[in-house]
This record gives sequence, structure tokens and C-alpha cells, in this order.
Amino acid sequence: MASDMEVRMKQRCVTEFLHAEKIAPNDIHRCLLVYGDQTVDVSTVRRRVARFSSGDSDMKDKPRSGRPCTTVTPRNKERLDQLICMNWRITTRELCMEMNIGRNVLEAMVATLEYRKVCARWVPRMLTQEHKEHRMQVCQDCLTTPTV
Repeated sequence: MASDMEVRMKQRCVTEFLHAEKIAPNDIHRCLLVYGDQTVDVSTVRRRVARFSSGDSDMKDKPRSGRPCTTVTPRNKERLDQLICMNWRITTRELCMEMNIGRNVLEAMVATLEYRKVCARWVPRMLTQEHKEHRMQVCQDCLTTPTV
């Protein structure tokens, strides 16, 4: 399945083409309904048609004002992973304070690292081979150790 951005770009191209063919915005929107739930709104089609009519046929988004997200970097992800591995019980608030980043950015990085909070502990979503071997060893120790 195509990403959301790819679908939007395809719809922009189709809108520009159909506008060049002198098709009305409402009819263009009906043609775009093949994209299902990802179809842009009819007001978006009208806005794009107005932009294309004014001569602006640039398909890419223009730079926007505001602060760019520079927090999600490989270095910060590595640091976050180290902090979580050092203390599995560290809280989200403590991580935000330690790394000096916002909660939303932290949660995005935690999701990309595939951790989740279980019983007040950070747990990897998928066990590594090392974790699996450690669990196997602990289980074997429990089986061989005599009970009291």
C-alpha cells in the first residue's frame, strides 16, 4: 500500500491534469474517489484548482514557517536507547528532562525504537536473541534447581 504522501502527490498530479482538461473541481473530486478513504476533500481540490489557475503548478509543498523538528536524530535515538537500557523503570517525564526534549517527540522516538511501557518497565517489542537465550537459561536453572 502506498504511503499517505505518495497518494497525496498522485492526487495533486491528477487534479492538475484534469484541470488542464477543463474539468470542474466537483467532477475532479468525483474522479479522485477511487482513492477511497485517502481521497482529499472537495475544498482541497477547489483550492488546488485555484492555485493551478493562477499559474502555480509546483507539485511539492512549499517550506513553512515554524521550527523544524531536529530532535529526532540518530544520536538522540541512540542516547534514548542507552538511557532505557540502563534503567528499565525510568519514566517518560524523567527521559524528557534528561534529554531536554518534548513528550511528543520522545514518544515518537520510543515508537521507532519499538519499546513499550509494561508494568512500569520499558520492554522491547521483540526479544533479541540475547534476551531469548537469557530467558532459556533462567528457565533451565529453575528446572534443575531443587525446590525446598
